[in-house]
Amino acid sequence: MRKLIDLETWDRKDHFLFYGKFKEPYHGVVVDVDVTRLYEYCKTVNESFFIAYLHAAIKAVNQTEALRYRIVDGQVYLYETSHVTATIARDKVPFGFSFVPFHQNFEVFKKDAMVEFERVKNSQGLDLSVTRDNIVHFSTLPWIAFKSLSHARDLETQDCSPKITFGQTFRQNDRLMMPVAVHAHHGLVYGEDLAAFLGAFQRLLDAE
Repeated sequence: MRKLIDLETWDRKDHFLFYGKFKEPYHGVVVDVDVTRLYEYCKTVNESFFIAYLHAAIKAVNQTEALRYRIVDGQVYLYETSHVTATIARDKVPFGFSFVPFHQNFEVFKKDAMVEFERVKNSQGLDLSVTRDNIVHFSTLPWIAFKSLSHARDLETQDCSPKITFGQTFRQNDRLMMPVAVHAHHGLVYGEDLAAFLGAFQRLLDAE
């Protein structure tokens, strides 16, 4: 489900028109989030830490209206739900792309994710068949506790999906921290919206 935004009455109209002219309209931040509680919970119950924090992240996206705006044929739509496309590591060939539909229930989401990740791990090449607008691009760099990040982007497209990247966890005093980079289209998403997403994400990480 999606709703067409009336640009004439939209309070973000001027910013959308301004940043929409940029060849590179994305802006982003990198912050460290505290994953101590979620990691310890996953370790205790033998749960996938990756799937758990991925689910928390897409839940936080769907709690943040601005991250569900998309530009389609020059018009802005607000989608009811965003879904996951994530890079998945493979043993003998470079990473592949996956698609996991969002579900509020973790067990349902996990079941779909495990099936899809196994499919990608046993495939070759890049599956570019997922062309939905209401997706968020997720990736993980488990080897690097990065402090900044940039993305490869085709500036000739109308790409406007948020891009969220997770880094290598590290210890800070008695806490386990993880860097998270969030990039979004500045004509749709402001700094306050990124802060709202990160706040929701941290609350979900602490909820277990």
